Amino acid sequence: MKVLKFGWTSVWSTEMINNTAKIIFEAKKDENIVVVVSAMTWVTNSLIEICNLVEKWNLINVLDLFNKLKNKHLIVAKELINDNLRDNNYLLVLEQELDNLEDIFKWVTLLKSLTDKIKAQILYFGEILSSILVSISINNLWIKSNNYLSKNFLICDWSYLNWDCNFSKSEKFMENWLKNIDLKQEIPVITWFWWWDENWSIYLFDRWWSDYVASLIWRFLKADCIEVWTDVDWIMSADPRIVKNPVLWEELDYSVCAEFALVWAKVLHPKTISPAKWKNIPVFVKNTFNPKAKWTKICNVESKWLKWINIDNEQVILNFIDPTMILEHWYVYDVLKLLNNEKISIDTLATTETSFSISIKSKYFSDNLCEKFSKLKENFKIDIYKNISKISFVWDNIDNYKVLSYFDEIIMISSWAYWKSLTVFVKCDDSKALLCNLHEKVFSLK
Repeated sequence: MKVLKFGWTSVWSTEMINNTAKIIFEAKKDENIVVVVSAMTWVTNSLIEICNLVEKWNLINVLDLFNKLKNKHLIVAKELINDNLRDNNYLLVLEQELDNLEDIFKWVTLLKSLTDKIKAQILYFGEILSSILVSISINNLWIKSNNYLSKNFLICDWSYLNWDCNFSKSEKFMENWLKNIDLKQEIPVITWFWWWDENWSIYLFDRWWSDYVASLIWRFLKADCIEVWTDVDWIMSADPRIVKNPVLWEELDYSVCAEFALVWAKVLHPKTISPAKWKNIPVFVKNTFNPKAKWTKICNVESKWLKWINIDNEQVILNFIDPTMILEHWYVYDVLKLLNNEKISIDTLATTETSFSISIKSKYFSDNLCEKFSKLKENFKIDIYKNISKISFVWDNIDNYKVLSYFDEIIMISSWAYWKSLTVFVKCDDSKALLCNLHEKVFSLK
């Protein structure tokens, strides 16, 4: 059995949905298939925009934007439906789901009430609609296909807009669901954005986590491999829009890939790696636009050179300094607790005996945040460095000191204890030129 996950670029138009169905059709010739799909291009963004309009209680603008989204799906559905199918109920199902969504928008706008629970329900509709469209296209190839909602078998614990999987309970639900599915005769198309808890409250995955759902489904179904279909042929050593000749990796080790997967979130989310590594099952990254091209295989493989470099220009470093910090236990805890309350994630953390530094995205930084930090303790000195570039190196084994010698002035560094990564923070006027220069120098060490 194989699990195939298709991102939004694979279902963004009628043509791409049909191409995706052909890929699924070819895969079905060899073994049983389960498919996981994302929403069509920018549909989830449109739903978020509509939710923002709902909170302003403007029903006219809400319905105007909703009708554009509705017409987009109905046009694609009518283009997909094959006249040879004498009894096609998918259009009726699609229309019913769209009517349900419209009723929700009217209801919450008139009531002037949009709770997290209702917002979670609204945002899930993008995947419901795309899964119906993909099933239509698969059925046009005379293979039975039905769409299924992830809420049927994924159970979580947490709040409506954040989550984590309850593995034991989800596995039981998946087993019960599978008893009613004949994979030899049918290709299930599964949404990925929605869970339930045991009290039937709704939960959402974060954005770009559909490949993690694919890996969960693979785990629960005990499939042989995962294929992540996206819009690139390979995973590369650097951004090909900046570096002219990046290295194309045919194979990557699980742990190395997990280190830089987050920056490749549209290709592969790092949580995908964990269940795959646990069972030593390969993950393939393939291109929907070029299905016959080579691919990257993520597996248990040893290698001894650098794999990837990336630069992120939008960083702020906060350096907390206090000589009395030695042997104290609360400093890091309270800072991270404050960031957690503000829903701000840190990119990097480095410590000494009397100071520690964190980096965050520039968009999360504000004077108000600094004021909250200053109230944690009297005489708490904070040095702030803005407009900093973060250079991330990921490798299996390479000389950190050699790489550090390429920089004239370093503001902060952080290195993984297992020598899989090095992060360097610098001031930089031309990050693209720096990336190209570093890529050329470092890959000469290979």
